[in-house]
Amino acid sequence: MFAILRGANGRRHEVDFQDDSVIVDVSMSTATVQITMTAADPGDPAKGRYVTVALPRAALAAAMTAASAKLVADNNLGLRLVRDE
Repeated sequence: MFAILRGANGRRHEVDFQDDSVIVDVSMSTATVQITMTAADPGDPAKGRYVTVALPRAALAAAMTAASAKLVADNNLGLRLVRDE
């Protein structure tokens, strides 16, 4: 798993979680959804890799609605449950 961000100054920031286990925390208010993904550093917990994204709840709902309405391969809807197998 990874996250790539590009700041207003054009700089690119990347967080690569590789194959490490990740804890996902989702917090919601009436206006905002905040998603934080964290992989601890076993040597120093203060150096754990993380990424936090906060976005308008309405924008997330609109994007999920649009994705679920799209047909993908084999005429299936765009959203699907992804599992480790």
